[in-house]
Amino acid sequence: MVVIDSHTHIGLETFLAEPIPQEKRSRPAFQDRMENAFEDLIARMDANGVQKAIAFGFPLKEIDRIQANDYVLAAQRAYPDRIIPFALVGDDVEDWLQQGARGFKQQNILYAPERFDLIRAYSIMAEAGVPMLIHFRAGEGFSVTEQAKAILRQVPHLKLIVAHMGRNTPNTSDKVEAALLGLRDESNVIFETSTVRDPAIIARAVELVGINRVVFGSDYPFNSYQDSNPLAEEIGVIQRADLSAEARTRILGFNIQQFLNGELL
Repeated sequence: MVVIDSHTHIGLETFLAEPIPQEKRSRPAFQDRMENAFEDLIARMDANGVQKAIAFGFPLKEIDRIQANDYVLAAQRAYPDRIIPFALVGDDVEDWLQQGARGFKQQNILYAPERFDLIRAYSIMAEAGVPMLIHFRAGEGFSVTEQAKAILRQVPHLKLIVAHMGRNTPNTSDKVEAALLGLRDESNVIFETSTVRDPAIIARAVELVGINRVVFGSDYPFNSYQDSNPLAEEIGVIQRADLSAEARTRILGFNIQQFLNGELL
């Protein structure tokens, strides 16, 4: 079985162009260091039987986005058979595509993506056939379904990966089913499992959106502050879910391979 992690971060703390405000540092995401050298990611993948990983920088407004994206492409050059490079989205998506980016990452909470002309960026991605992975806001007053459909109304052919399956509270399935139900008819939308940690919702996702539209992700190195091996914990969620052997194989690797190769599921 080929295991592909669809959500990992790499980068160095020296890529921060400005200090992270103290208000942000109190949030769960900042309990871990914003550092993960690509050599360390490869070692962690090897220890957990992961053959490939989609990797991108730490999606912060304070990050030097150019430096972060360059590092991801350097990682892919060092490990061309292991790293699938995604760039942090901006107004320069053509440049990153030309340099080898296979997709893009957007974080709607910490990243301030409104700085950019996102509809133009999505249109370029749709034309190129590469996916956009978005961590949508899912807290009180926010609907993942409405946010995703607002994008798809303007760029209907965009291949969209919903990070964390649209969950709200980290390491729970809070609001996931609402996202699954709301987007079940959008065939070019798939759901990535990182930091959900609820085997029952993985099985429910297969029931609601089909065997082809769920992909494994870990969000590594996040949750390192509480787990000695968070990547193993995330794989364990898929292994414990009540799934057929075919569904487990597809979620752990086959589905994202198919999606990246240009096939809508």
